[in-house]
Amino acid sequence: MEIIDTLTSAFTLAFVLTSMFGLGLGLTVRELVQPLTDFGLTARALAATFVIVPALAWLGTRVLPIGTDLKIGLVLMSAVAGAPFVLKATQVARGDVRFAVGLVALQVVVTVLYLPLALPLLIPGIEVDTMALALPLALQVLLPLAIGIFMNHRYEEEAEMAQPIMSEIASLSLAALLITNLANVGQVLSLVGTGAFGAIIGVILLALAAGYLLGGPERKTRRTLSLGTGQRNYAAAFVIAEGSFAGRPTVMLMLLAASLISLAIILIVAGEMGRRAKARGEARIVRDRRPDRDSGSRMPGPTPGTQG
Repeated sequence: MEIIDTLTSAFTLAFVLTSMFGLGLGLTVRELVQPLTDFGLTARALAATFVIVPALAWLGTRVLPIGTDLKIGLVLMSAVAGAPFVLKATQVARGDVRFAVGLVALQVVVTVLYLPLALPLLIPGIEVDTMALALPLALQVLLPLAIGIFMNHRYEEEAEMAQPIMSEIASLSLAALLITNLANVGQVLSLVGTGAFGAIIGVILLALAAGYLLGGPERKTRRTLSLGTGQRNYAAAFVIAEGSFAGRPTVMLMLLAASLISLAIILIVAGEMGRRAKARGEARIVRDRRPDRDSGSRMPGPTPGTQG
């Protein structure tokens, strides 16, 4: 199990780093910020992520007959957001990838600021080490994204060559992560009969619905916000659980169960969204950043490795 845990951590880190770096290779600062200039959509996204979902989980702890540690795990999973996996899910769902990148980056930053204030209210008695939470998130998510954007700005041709390679590595890392997580199924099954599975599934499905309803008139945006709201940042939740609930393994087990169930639900929902979008003739297109040599302008087109 120690070997499996080590491999899981390694594959998770590889997926996060390559996903964020690869996306940065195809973005500029303007493109990262532009989707968030729709202040109404941004406000609704923040409300869905950091108000509605935690409120649903808190309400669940009051009405569901589950143990105290399971309630703590449920609240923790609801309070963290900004999972890089949302970016891959958005591609599968044929959502708005540009909006997804800006959304994930914003969610990570807000999560770091939000948790020290919200968790003591949601879970009385908890103490959050802000630096212990902020540093891993900044190094694993924001830093590789920033490096990718810088490389795209200064070395555009090299960035164009590296982007599909990073996409392939991210996909392989995700596949390996799914395989190693199968080894934890036995531990997760010990929660059968505790009410944990029903609570987790209920919060995730309601979060997906909340994001979709608040996503505005565009189908791509609704799909993106739905996935961005439904998928929580379990890496951040694990950091908090290890720091504040080290002597309560059931909390970590609840988060592990939530991460596996969430992964399955998000993959299924994203796949169904993508299938329906394809049936309607919607294209999965991300712009090509190569300059047109005749006019000197940038022409839109599919980015290598991202065609549907």
